Amino acid sequence: MDEMRKCPFCMAEIPTEAKVCKACNATVVKRCPLCAEEIVATAKKCRYCGGMIGAPEPVKARRSDLPCGDRREIVLTLVLIFVTCGIYGLVVMYRIGDELNRHQGKNQINAGMDLLLTFLTCGLWAIYMMVKYPQALQEIIKAEGDTPSDLVLPCLILTIFGLHLVAVLILQNELNKHWDAHLPSRA
Repeated sequence: MDEMRKCPFCMAEIPTEAKVCKACNATVVKRCPLCAEEIVATAKKCRYCGGMIGAPEPVKARRSDLPCGDRREIVLTLVLIFVTCGIYGLVVMYRIGDELNRHQGKNQINAGMDLLLTFLTCGLWAIYMMVKYPQALQEIIKAEGDTPSDLVLPCLILTIFGLHLVAVLILQNELNKHWDAHLPSRA
């Protein structure tokens, strides 16, 4: 039986002589820049020459690999919300929550439950949603190495003062920018 070790990136079991992890496709070995011996890719100190090695670059997801949401035109969204007496606004909020979940690969947001709680609390839950959704977007942007805009405070204040519609449109506008940055064909 082959000896096994753990991938330093995803912790999957891999054969000791493997140079690439089959689970995450990361290169698990590199050459020491000082003595040219083969060492673990995450090593900070060479086990052969004892030299210090710079920290490895964090592995970022490629933008084109992440599932993106729908781009919604702001003016059209505003018109549809007015024409449907606000119902389309609920649809947009549900879709935003669902798209954020898919994009980050987590189930951090339960958009259906958020809408139900918004109804049950006569709209008060929307205040919480306008904190949670912009925070989720900021976390995604930070995780991808970009600098996010601070949307939480403006969305919260607008929602508290009865301008939830404006907050939703601001959030959708930021999402549109994020989707545009992800797909080269959209940029």
